Amino acid sequence: MTVGKLVFMNADAKPKNKTVECSAKSVPDIMAWYGAFCAGDRYTVTFNGRNVPMDINGECLGSVE
Repeated sequence: MTVGKLVFMNADAKPKNKTVECSAKSVPDIMAWYGAFCAGDRYTVTFNGRNVPMDINGECLGSVE
């Protein structure tokens, strides 16, 4: 299991950036939680520096590597 950096950049929160060290396999679950917790906020997500596509609810679309 490789650990990477999942970064949430939230324009509506303080602090603006939150980083979580996790495996690629856990990214969809963490994104689902963050999307529910920060519903309505404007944010983007990267994993190891690459944008992670998400739906309107903040859930991961596709696979994360």
